[in-house]
Amino acid sequence: MTEPVQLSRRNFLKGGALASLALGGAGALSACSSPKAKTESTAEAAESSWKTTPSEVTSFESTTSCDVVVVGMGYAGTTAFRELAEEGYDVILVEKQAKDTFAAVGNEFASLNAKVLQDRGVPHIDPVEFYQNWMKITGNSANQDLVMKFAQNSEANCNWYLDQCTEEDLASMTTSFFPKTEHQMDELSGIKFWPSVCSFYGDCNETKLIGYNRAAGEKAGGTVNWEEEGYYVVMDNGEVAGIVTKSGSGYKKYECKAVVLATGGFGGNQEMMNDLMSDAYGNLVGDEQLSSMSTNDGAGVKMAYWAGAHLETTPVPGMNFRGLSVPGKMNCLPQAVWIDENGKRFCNEYYPTSEQRGLTTQIRARKTKFAVCDANFPTYRQYTIPQHAGFTASEENIASLQESLDKAYAVFKGEATADDASSEAAAGPMTTVTYIADDTLEGLAGQMGLTGDAKTNFLEQIEQWNSYCAAGADAQYGRDAKVLFPVNTPPFYACTYEPEFGETMVTCGGIITDGEQNALDENFEPIPGLYVSGNDCGKRFGYEYITPIPGCSLGMAIVLGREAGKSVGKFLKA
Repeated sequence: MTEPVQLSRRNFLKGGALASLALGGAGALSACSSPKAKTESTAEAAESSWKTTPSEVTSFESTTSCDVVVVGMGYAGTTAFRELAEEGYDVILVEKQAKDTFAAVGNEFASLNAKVLQDRGVPHIDPVEFYQNWMKITGNSANQDLVMKFAQNSEANCNWYLDQCTEEDLASMTTSFFPKTEHQMDELSGIKFWPSVCSFYGDCNETKLIGYNRAAGEKAGGTVNWEEEGYYVVMDNGEVAGIVTKSGSGYKKYECKAVVLATGGFGGNQEMMNDLMSDAYGNLVGDEQLSSMSTNDGAGVKMAYWAGAHLETTPVPGMNFRGLSVPGKMNCLPQAVWIDENGKRFCNEYYPTSEQRGLTTQIRARKTKFAVCDANFPTYRQYTIPQHAGFTASEENIASLQESLDKAYAVFKGEATADDASSEAAAGPMTTVTYIADDTLEGLAGQMGLTGDAKTNFLEQIEQWNSYCAAGADAQYGRDAKVLFPVNTPPFYACTYEPEFGETMVTCGGIITDGEQNALDENFEPIPGLYVSGNDCGKRFGYEYITPIPGCSLGMAIVLGREAGKSVGKFLKA
């Protein structure tokens, strides 16, 4: 494996990055009366056309009665469907993809104490400690009920999600960041991390696992309808009365008491991103745009909103979104010193939560930035954290990094060409980088293009940085003493990246719910029969996605999807 570093956001989309995503959702609809209209100013409506309710459908190719319809065959939708079917309810799952080409997005999920992890020796996690740590990271802004429900039910629900697997399936599972490497950290600056992740990158992937769970739901009596999209929820006197769906052949009506919306967010809808992520929209520069790797068009959020649900107020979290760095760029090189176009540091490079590490960079000029290190970087690189954008410090990966640095030095010495120092992109969201090398910091500054005051600033900054390392305290940005690594041993190295803002993997919210994932209305009262899960459900991550365990989005969708099914079951029994 090559050392992952430089990656433009546009190139990120071209790589195999979808393999590392973690989504939770799918889509569906129903009818009985027209969707509830929202009142708003003409100006607001003009800017947010997605908020306009569709016209009522009056002609249907079929009308079906059932207990509940689940919209979307993602992780949340599938687990809600299976749970409801196993509880004995007449549940229908609608999915817009075709059966023959259905593919899940994502390959690994966070789990607290799943049996397959415990059997391998992965450390046990105290759910209360995990919850407290989560709330600390999110500034107490996440929905406490949902976070604790995830923490307390992760073990049982992940075991249930995997109970259809064969021994061969489970044998193919890996666990990122486990066994723990020598310098791998479990805590940094008071924030804790765990390598408790189920990674399915082999023959048994998440498409197969979702297939297992869908089949279990069908075996229990549930029905799956393919190539159908949710259109709008039918409301009657403030309560769910059904849903309308559409397909290539027309519209269908389902008469039901409950609907679960789990369509995977709104990353494929730029208008919704501009509207619901207005803080990020306001930080765009030049021709930057808000965009996503996801094609999900926000159907679940729209349907819930039209039915009277309360939108999550900004910021709606995105995955690796609010910063100029994403996995594969400087966010993956926290052990280095980050230098701006003026030759100065500009943030705490090793803020522990990777998704929040680049927050300050979004309000920086979109000019070339640098990561600077020295000959000891292969050692410093081993001080890593189990998280999204983390680096697995295996012997192979460290050797690959050393090879990249050696190639850069050979180019500097005239013993190789620049082409020899370049590498092809690695699989997944990481790409390789071309380092530059020099025997002196003065020479390195010249190669970085720093001249005049910028060069002087750079040399003074590195001298100051080294003094912080010697003192064991970063007086400039407060980087933890455990990860203060001096830049004082030649050869010296640097890599560059061209800042770009606005791209996210997926969106991670939209609708406010209570702890039962029951959508709340404008007065924060539950809307009878309307449930929202997966990446349509807001207030799970605070203002930005986080991963104290890698794969939290997918893991939360699996666990809370089943919990949504249980909540609907309780509602139907009442």
